[in-house]
Amino acid sequence: MLWEYLTSPDIKEAAEKKLVAILPVGSIEIHGPHMPTGTDSITIREITRMAAEKEPAVVLPTLYYVYVPENRHFPGTISLSAGTILTILEEICDEVSRNGFKKILIVNGHGGNNHLLRVFLRESLHRKKDYVIYALIEPWSSIEEIAEKICESKVTGHACERETSMGLYLFENLIKMENVKQEAKTGGTNLPGVETPVDWQAYAVQLYLGDPRLATKEKGRILVERIIDFVADAIRRIKQDEKVPLILDDFYRKAYGQ
Repeated sequence: MLWEYLTSPDIKEAAEKKLVAILPVGSIEIHGPHMPTGTDSITIREITRMAAEKEPAVVLPTLYYVYVPENRHFPGTISLSAGTILTILEEICDEVSRNGFKKILIVNGHGGNNHLLRVFLRESLHRKKDYVIYALIEPWSSIEEIAEKICESKVTGHACERETSMGLYLFENLIKMENVKQEAKTGGTNLPGVETPVDWQAYAVQLYLGDPRLATKEKGRILVERIIDFVADAIRRIKQDEKVPLILDDFYRKAYGQ
């Protein structure tokens, strides 16, 4: 159910069936010395594709170009401005709605998008839309419990044992494990409780965390399958949801008299 593989009549039929349209959002950025720059995008594309096979939905082409200003000091990263991304997201959703899909689910694969996507959800309230936006901003939260049981490295978050394991399961041929020589070094700004623009740069000095050498394809399979189930369940619940559209209509009526 990949949008770009469907014919025009296929798209029309899917919209008439009131299927949920999914927009995977990833990134292009450094993932340590061993993972491809498209890791977030490839991973979330595959997860949403497999989730849509379990619970029918239409999966839009993945948005690769997003918000990664914190990693521009390493080769391979491509970052757009926040304003540009907010505009792109709105125009994509408007176009998807014009094609007849009234429930749009954004599935995020890059932690750096978290705050921006939450802003986007609220910014969408400025103008009355004829569609509803849903978002899985941190779908990896669904694997936290099982990851703690099967993964050995306790430092996680970026190109770590968990993410590397999922990569080994989904795109092993693109990973160069021989480039990882040691457990990652971490640092800090030495300003507890104070946020700065360079907190991430100070912390993840090598742009990977923990010890990716502990990653295995089997661990990846377990983690990926758990996230797929989580996303598929979200698709199912969104398709059945009647409450959010009613709340949104009530908001528009009271806020704008529409």
